[in-house]
Amino acid sequence: MGYRTVVMLYNDQAGQWTNDPDLGMKISRKMNFAMGTVTNPREVDLSYGRIIQCHHADCLDLGIFNSYQFVPLASGAWQPGEEADAMALRMLKEAAEKLGYRLVKRPA
Repeated sequence: MGYRTVVMLYNDQAGQWTNDPDLGMKISRKMNFAMGTVTNPREVDLSYGRIIQCHHADCLDLGIFNSYQFVPLASGAWQPGEEADAMALRMLKEAAEKLGYRLVKRPA
């Protein structure tokens, strides 16, 4: 597996990023800064969006998109053969634990 980059572009500035022929290069450079490899972040202008995260593709993240921010609630790793429901439950339980709660299933 490789890496994935999550990019948030602001709709209110779509006129800028839609017409930016360097958008791909800007995302690529900013993505490298998100991973800590660019020494001067000001050299990369992405004023109409932001890199939310750049992680290995087998990372799992659960969070909230709030305005122009991403608030992570739980992180984990992909497990081979894990069903989607089991993965979702595992991440929800981790988020609940982080917030001081315990997630339990209602009796049938």
